[in-house]
Amino acid sequence: MLPLHFAIELETVINSQLTKLAAPAAIIPVITLIHNCQMNFLELLSAASTINIDIAPYPLVAEDQLLGSDTSWQQLTLHTDATNASLQVFTTLWPIYMATDKTVQFYQQAAANSAQPQTRLFFSSLSHVKKILCRRLNGIIQIYYNHYWGELGFAPFVLGKD
Repeated sequence: MLPLHFAIELETVINSQLTKLAAPAAIIPVITLIHNCQMNFLELLSAASTINIDIAPYPLVAEDQLLGSDTSWQQLTLHTDATNASLQVFTTLWPIYMATDKTVQFYQQAAANSAQPQTRLFFSSLSHVKKILCRRLNGIIQIYYNHYWGELGFAPFVLGKD
């Protein structure tokens, strides 16, 4: 299986999991933004899968086109209020974060194991954009994490390093 086909399948599965997710109303805007990112990744990967790298370059990996505007993410963070937080909201975000982190790892591996410099650059760029998505999602998770830390008086668990 070619790495591009695996990437399409991986992003498709993540997207289908997002659409099946029974998300609480508090994080619907987050899920919507992530779903839009997934759709943008699928479009880019589909376009890239039709390209013969020996003849033409891969499409441009544009961070703002894949992730959406910085303003929309900033607005989302500003309007995320953890005062009425529920563990359901908090734990709903974990698997999304984990799946996104796994795609970062895949794109890094695909870049490292590609013979073509163009392909290495393409997968490395995808990895970079997914890292940004992970960091943005982690920032939202951190809001809820900090809320529970304040409620409990101690960190409920270690989230890991970034």
